[in-house]
Amino acid sequence: MNLPDRKEAEVRRMLDGPHPPVPPDLALRAAESGRRLLAHRRLARLALWLLTLTALAALLVWAVVDQPWLPPPAHTTPPLEGW
Repeated sequence: MNLPDRKEAEVRRMLDGPHPPVPPDLALRAAESGRRLLAHRRLARLALWLLTLTALAALLVWAVVDQPWLPPPAHTTPPLEGW
């Protein structure tokens, strides 16, 4: 018996044998686990949105206070004409 035939025979033997018992509450546990997973994802998405909005608000406040689009103030006074 070569390698593929041996593996196929082993799989057939496993499938033909008795199946392991399935817990009666397996579907309920799976559904509860899925609900928890969705709740965690929803909470993570909400936290990410709040973080994004906070960062945008901070950027807006910084831009209004600092006004980075204006040139920096001159450190020396310009020469006066006529002196």
